[in-house]
Amino acid sequence: MSTGQQALKERAPMRPQPRIRLATAADASVLAQLRYELRTGIAPDVAPEAGFHERCTEWMAARLPWTDVWRCWLAEDDLGETLGVVWLQFLEKLPNPVGEPGFHGYITGFYVREAARNRGAGTALLTAALAACEERGIDTVFLWPTARSRALYERHGFAEQSGILTRRIWDSEEHS
Repeated sequence: MSTGQQALKERAPMRPQPRIRLATAADASVLAQLRYELRTGIAPDVAPEAGFHERCTEWMAARLPWTDVWRCWLAEDDLGETLGVVWLQFLEKLPNPVGEPGFHGYITGFYVREAARNRGAGTALLTAALAACEERGIDTVFLWPTARSRALYERHGFAEQSGILTRRIWDSEEHS
């Protein structure tokens, strides 16, 4: 780092680190809004579904108490404004005679609002989810990254694995 860059860094105001907390059923409405922002940001041409917010809020409120299956974390700024979210689902494996851990972790619904990106919220959320996986003794954590999020995941030890096959059952053309 040059002397000028160092001086600029020293003068730059320190941004407080986002606060990470487990979501509760009381957060379900905010979580539904974040889900809507995430999905319509990926597919902006999709027409809003009537009743989505209510249906999603109910679904999330019902699952948040199931901490043995679902966990969700919110990132907030120092004023309590929501910056982002990540969901983690624990998926139980069949019993295995070779002593591998009995669960996989599935990271989903990971979203950081545009204004909060590149400020540490994504790293803090992912760190919280991975810490829960380590505490639980998870075998493997998997997710479906976007092109934009891939670098974040790679910085945290994720790698593309070959050998997995998927088959999409739902066809959006048939359901429109």
